[in-house]
Amino acid sequence: MLKHNLRRFCSSRRAFLRAAAGAGVAVCAASAKPWHTVAAEAVPAAERKLILVVFGGGTRTSESIGDPQHRYIPRLWNEMVPHGTLWSNMRVEGRVVHPNSIGSILTGHWEWDDLDWDRPLKHPTVFEVYRRSRGLPDPQAGAPAAWAFVYASILAQVGHSSAAGYGEPFAANVVQPPTIPRTVGEEIGRRMQAAAASGSPEAEVAAAAECARLARSAGRVEMSGLRSRRAREWFAAQYRSWQRQAEGTTSHDAFLVECGLECMREFSPGVLLVALGEIDCAHYGSWSRYVEAIRRTDELTWRLWQAAEEMPAYRGRTRMLVLPDHGRELERPGGPGFLHHSDFYTNSGADEGCRRVWMLALGPGVEAGRTLDRPLPITAVAATGLEYLGLSAPDGAAASVLGAMRGQPG
Repeated sequence: MLKHNLRRFCSSRRAFLRAAAGAGVAVCAASAKPWHTVAAEAVPAAERKLILVVFGGGTRTSESIGDPQHRYIPRLWNEMVPHGTLWSNMRVEGRVVHPNSIGSILTGHWEWDDLDWDRPLKHPTVFEVYRRSRGLPDPQAGAPAAWAFVYASILAQVGHSSAAGYGEPFAANVVQPPTIPRTVGEEIGRRMQAAAASGSPEAEVAAAAECARLARSAGRVEMSGLRSRRAREWFAAQYRSWQRQAEGTTSHDAFLVECGLECMREFSPGVLLVALGEIDCAHYGSWSRYVEAIRRTDELTWRLWQAAEEMPAYRGRTRMLVLPDHGRELERPGGPGFLHHSDFYTNSGADEGCRRVWMLALGPGVEAGRTLDRPLPITAVAATGLEYLGLSAPDGAAASVLGAMRGQPG
């Protein structure tokens, strides 16, 4: 099962990363005036929104908040951190693998130790707790209230759990980016290699643009994670619009964010997850692509925050939590550490570079401009988000981090 998961994940993802190599992401130049912090109690619990952004794919602290110049996260550091509280020592104590970390963020428990990502999570997710506690209808009957935009099929099951009393009736809609057939991926590889062999930068740029168009035209989307006819029809329309873009990007993270923004406008969900993952291109060994992916993730995260600041349904009532799923290995003799984040099967190599991450909290009730260095597990995120929504995490979940915000020394 694990080998099947990994093959399926890697084959479709490689092709999109290859096609995206020469494609950019549009940068939004306008910056809205930030929403000034208000007390959480001033926002009725029924009106509160939660947005979770996974700055994902494995991001080391040394290339993000630990870089004195913050070269790769200018939006986050200069425009977002001053308005929020930054926890600089969040800990990945479980297995350092993307689905395991993201699942653990969503439930407050360390999830999927056996790496069988085809199964639902074991413990209730923030989506299920929110929908069940609010008495929201089954997605087949009403407007979708919880959404998860995830960067790969290995995260297809993060929208619900197998816990008694929860499960699919309370699940989130899960959106995955388009994938392309293996034959198309191979054709993209041939074209890019031929352009590189020509020695012409112009030929490489032209090939990248042509491969991006080919990837968009041949892409396919998975609908099984969408829980209602309304959600499926909406997503199909978003996908058709993306395919028609003459000069659009093939970045799956950009696709997810564009869809997430449209989802906010259309449905105003109470709980939204956007799990980005292109930073994991570091596995291919290119430092420049790794840090460029961090810059792109920084820009996309900022766009989500701007939307939460501007949209009437979200402005002044939204808590946003931003954190990496995990880090990457430290530098060591014998090879660059940024390539990997421990061994999938044995968890060996999971050093401090893999296990130390950070979390930024923004929104009502958050103290602006504060940094806390207390070591706290990433499993604390679930209870932190639910607490803001006026809800309690199920028994056994890690405690909220908000005690650190309420006057304890940082």
